Amino acid sequence: MNINKLKADPRMPKHIAFIIDGNGRWAKKRHLIRSVGHKAGFENLKKQIQFVQDLGIKNLSMYCFSCENWKRPQDEVDYLMQLFNEMLDEFKAEYLNKDIRVIISGDMDDERLPKIVREKAKEIVELTKNKTGFIVNACINYGGRQEILKVTNELIKEGVKVVDEATFNSHLYTADMLPLDFIIRTSGEERTSNFLMWQSAYSEWYFPKSLWPSFSKKDLVKALKIYMNRERRFGGVKK
Repeated sequence: MNINKLKADPRMPKHIAFIIDGNGRWAKKRHLIRSVGHKAGFENLKKQIQFVQDLGIKNLSMYCFSCENWKRPQDEVDYLMQLFNEMLDEFKAEYLNKDIRVIISGDMDDERLPKIVREKAKEIVELTKNKTGFIVNACINYGGRQEILKVTNELIKEGVKVVDEATFNSHLYTADMLPLDFIIRTSGEERTSNFLMWQSAYSEWYFPKSLWPSFSKKDLVKALKIYMNRERRFGGVKK
């Protein structure tokens, strides 16, 4: 795996996203409880975040917990909240002395979220807001439709009469991020699941069969090579 050659390729995406799917099925296949799968998925996420940085990709978004995930069993939700608490602690410990910015996409005022998670999320966003290097965007308590409604209501309150794309983009959680090039959803499921609906209008999608805890660096390199061999025309024609 020649990382330097891959990094130097001008076709490399600048902003990729992971829809983290398959933790529960990974555990079930091994006759383990779902929380073990989520823990394994969290450990893999840490590795993938670092690898994405190593590849020189500028922005990473990751779908950690959707607005619809509140429908899951309470013990599973509670465990996921514990993992988010750990993740935010690690972000703070690792990123404050690096040129890494953390964005949290999602409703952090929702009182269903533990207070400690809400407070830590807002803190890390504030502490890293002026960093200009790598951006990691954790989508927690997030929904694409909900985000579009949030932006619409903000614009109404501001009295904006005519909305163009630039104005709309400026109110998104991802306002300071590059356009979303490539979305990888693991586990073989081929659904968008209310993820970054506005941002993904012209994104490329890839649906590997690997369950998230088993999704490796080699799998990511394979996905990136597939992306780089696609022709992106954005509604135009090839010259």
